[in-house]
Amino acid sequence: MARRRRRAAVQPAGTACRAQPNGQWRERRGASKFTAAKGDLFGLQRLRTISIEWLMPEEKPPTPPRLPGRRGPLRPGQQPGEGGGEGGQGTVVAERRVARTKPPSLYQVVMLNDDYTPMEFVVMVLQQYFQRDLETATQIMLKIHHEGRGVCGVYPKDIAATKVELVLTAARRDGHPLQCIMEAA
Repeated sequence: MARRRRRAAVQPAGTACRAQPNGQWRERRGASKFTAAKGDLFGLQRLRTISIEWLMPEEKPPTPPRLPGRRGPLRPGQQPGEGGGEGGQGTVVAERRVARTKPPSLYQVVMLNDDYTPMEFVVMVLQQYFQRDLETATQIMLKIHHEGRGVCGVYPKDIAATKVELVLTAARRDGHPLQCIMEAA
């Protein structure tokens, strides 16, 4: 006998049900269709259409042949004696691990104090290469002047190395002995 299908009313976020020959119902995942609700112009509201199936008592789905010592059907291209375990017994299930990338290690870009580089040049470098406003750049410059060193920013390794090179190139171009280094944060 053939399966009979009929559609029921549209329900939000429901699950489909399957009728058993004994008259009981059970949930069945994956038998849903998404439709747009009335008044939903862009189809953003997702509703599930319930699909109800009723199997005739004499109708049963075909089962794949089972071999002794195996837990599941053969895969395409697999021979009956081949199994995924010792001596063809059982099936090996490999768990898939989600590859997670760890965040990059961060480095501090640090400027060192010297007696020859003008304060205005340090402020200009902080504004140009580290995108600091005038007030923040002045505070960092004063910290470098009083404490001997100041952190200009914290970046991943390649970006920090680039910033150090940019600062050293600008200092050499203008004839200043300004020193800039990077340290692990």
